[in-house]
Amino acid sequence: MIARGLRRIRLRRWALWTVLIIYLPTMWSAQQITRSFQGALPVFFAWVLLLIVATAWSATVRCPRCGNYYHVNGLMLLYLRRCLHCQLPLAADHKKSD
Repeated sequence: MIARGLRRIRLRRWALWTVLIIYLPTMWSAQQITRSFQGALPVFFAWVLLLIVATAWSATVRCPRCGNYYHVNGLMLLYLRRCLHCQLPLAADHKKSD
């Protein structure tokens, strides 16, 4: 059960990272196609909307151990590698090789 929850957390974090990483190539392509900053603005606003959705999706994932939001404590959103409530590590389901 914990392994499945941690996989869900990692998936949502990767989705957010993907949205962040595609910004530069997407905006460069839009500027090359439109040849103007104003022509690329709709692409920028679409990316911002996608960023808001990805951030909300990744922030609202719950910790499989304590049931609280993994990355949110109060009004603070922190993308740490541990639950902000019970300190469950993001890689707790991986076997340790000694």
